[in-house]
Amino acid sequence: MIDIIKKQWFVILIALIFIGFSIFCIYDTNKGKLPGKSVDGKDVVVSLEKENITADELYDEMYKTYGDSVLMNQFNNAVIDEAVKTTDELKETAKQIRTNVETNAQNYASSYQMSSEEYITTMLKQQGYEYEQLDDFCLLAAKMQKMQNDYIDKNFDSLFDDYYKEKQPRTVSHILIKVADVNNPTEEEQKQIDAVNKELKEGKSFEEVAKKYSADGSAENGGSLGLMDKDTQYVESFKKAALGLKSNETSEWVKESNENYSGWHLIKAGKTTKEEIKEEIKKNKDLKDQLYYNIANYHTDITNKMIKEAMENLDIKYSSDDIKKMIDESLNSEN
Repeated sequence: MIDIIKKQWFVILIALIFIGFSIFCIYDTNKGKLPGKSVDGKDVVVSLEKENITADELYDEMYKTYGDSVLMNQFNNAVIDEAVKTTDELKETAKQIRTNVETNAQNYASSYQMSSEEYITTMLKQQGYEYEQLDDFCLLAAKMQKMQNDYIDKNFDSLFDDYYKEKQPRTVSHILIKVADVNNPTEEEQKQIDAVNKELKEGKSFEEVAKKYSADGSAENGGSLGLMDKDTQYVESFKKAALGLKSNETSEWVKESNENYSGWHLIKAGKTTKEEIKEEIKKNKDLKDQLYYNIANYHTDITNKMIKEAMENLDIKYSSDDIKKMIDESLNSEN
C-alpha cells in the first residue's frame, strides 16, 4: 500500500539531521575497537601491518572535509536563534519536535548498536550541543520552521508559481481494494469493487465510500492522502494516473502489484489549480505544512536567502577576513 508521509518540514529536518551525521555515528560506535593501543601517546583507531591511523589524524581529515560545513551550520544556527524571538507557541512546537527526535532516535540507534540517548548525544555534539541541551536544540528547530515559513509567506507568489509549473501539486484521495491477483479478482474481491462503483454511481461521496471500503490506512480520513506532486514517492502507476486528473475528476481503476501490496486503486483529484490550492491552505494547516515543505525542497536556496535577510538586522563580528569570506561565499553559492 501507499506509504503516507506527513511532510511537516521540521519532522523531515530532524530525520535528515540524524541521517546526515551517520558517518560520525559510525566512527563514534567503532572508535573503541582497539582498546588500549596508542602510538606516541595518541589513541589508535585503525592498525595496519606497517601503519597506524590515530584519532588525531582522523579528526584532522574530518575537519578538512567537514570543517566549513560544521562552521556554516553553527553560524546559521546562531543567526536563527538571535533573529527569531522565543514565544510560548514556539515552545510548544519545540516539545513536538523533541518527541519526533526521540522517536527517530529509537528507530536509528539500533542500527549502530547504541541506545537512543547515546545516538541523540552523538548527533547533538556535531551540532555543538550536549544531551542536556536537547530542549534548546528543538527550540532552535522550531525557530527555523518559523523563519522559513515567514520567508515563504512574504515571497509566496513567486516561490509557489515556479514550484507549481514544475511539480504539478494537487490534493488526492483514493480507495484501495486489495486483490491477490490484479488480473483475476476473486468473487469476493469483485463484489467489493462492484459495491464501490455502485455506491459512487448512486451519489454517495467519495469520502464516505472510502471510509467504508478502502483497505488503506487513509480510509479513516476519507481516503485523503493530502498533497502530492511529481516528486512524491508513490508507485508509478498511481502517480501517473493522479497527475493526469483535473480538479474533482476520478480515475478509472488502476491496477498495481508490487512487493509491498497488490490491489486496485480508484483515485480522485481534489484541488489542482493554483487558485484552489491557495484557498485550501488558508483552511488546512497540515496541507500548508506539506506545501511549504515542498516549496522549500524545490527552492534549495531558501535557507541561504533567509539567513542573509536576517543578518541585515544583526550586529555580526568575524574573527578573521578568511572566515567572513568563507561564510559569504557559502551563503551566495547556488546550493
